[in-house]
Amino acid sequence: MVAPKHHKFGPEQCRLASHWGIRPEESQESLAAAREMADVTAKMGISLVPKDIHLNVDGKVKRERKPKVTNADLPFPANSYSADLKFWQSTFVPELMDWVATNDDPFAANAHPDFHTVVSNLWKTYYTAYKITDAVYTQAAAAVRNWRSKFGKIGLKAVAVSLETLPTIESRADYVANELLDSSFVYENKEDETGAYRSELILRIFAAHLQVVLKTDIWYGHPVGAMAISCAAAERALQMHKTGACSSDGIKRKGKRSAHSFVAVPWAARAKAYLPGIQKLSTNKWSKIIAMSKPFINSAAQITIDDTDGDESGADSRGLINISDDSDVEA
Repeated sequence: MVAPKHHKFGPEQCRLASHWGIRPEESQESLAAAREMADVTAKMGISLVPKDIHLNVDGKVKRERKPKVTNADLPFPANSYSADLKFWQSTFVPELMDWVATNDDPFAANAHPDFHTVVSNLWKTYYTAYKITDAVYTQAAAAVRNWRSKFGKIGLKAVAVSLETLPTIESRADYVANELLDSSFVYENKEDETGAYRSELILRIFAAHLQVVLKTDIWYGHPVGAMAISCAAAERALQMHKTGACSSDGIKRKGKRSAHSFVAVPWAARAKAYLPGIQKLSTNKWSKIIAMSKPFINSAAQITIDDTDGDESGADSRGLINISDDSDVEA
């Protein structure tokens, strides 16, 4: 195939090319086609108006930021805004989080095929007089991100507090290494690996979820997703303290920048890796986990939201957590 010929454009041709979005390196045939299109549409009474494109100083297309959506954009009447917003925060969002917590992947909850349906059903239940708008879905998604972010913040604080009792950097680094070994940090009794998901670290983080949903009247199921991201948040906090002090370098990600925040990559996959054991928990064990987490709710409430990780070879200890039978004494 013979490559099409390209020609340099003169000033007038460059103006026309820019007007119709044709790059100067494109052929004269493209410019002629654009002229022909303009003539045809003009005869039909149609006026084609090119999109106004702004460029940055580097020549790249300038992307305009979408206006930021806030709670003020929720479709509440001015005369009842305060009361409606309070109900949104105390009932609507907690019940939504109860559903999110049952998802196997809470990091992808906003993209879940049922997300819009759940939000819509809650809206129809509690705000029957108001028409739902895009702002409702946007703020519901923001609430999910804030809920998830809190797990990461509490994990970091809990690990930092536990390390304060150790006298030296070396002893702190040894403690963290032992906690990370075979996911030991999830167990209440580390020597015999019993009391899965009942270590103080896990309970403190899981309390962030309870602090949100404890007073809800709705129940979608066991919060397997909330426990999974509790484990991932605990692992992240320990990884960031591997040297005995909190690292500001973040967690390394293959082919990406370090992850300073509790974000989907790499933590969604890490959270899902804990699911096999969590999904084996009986109702009795869930009841015990919840009861043991409640004393830490106050400390969870104090956290406000603005908004090389070890050997990965062989079996993944995250999915090999020992779950005792309910008949055992420690159940």
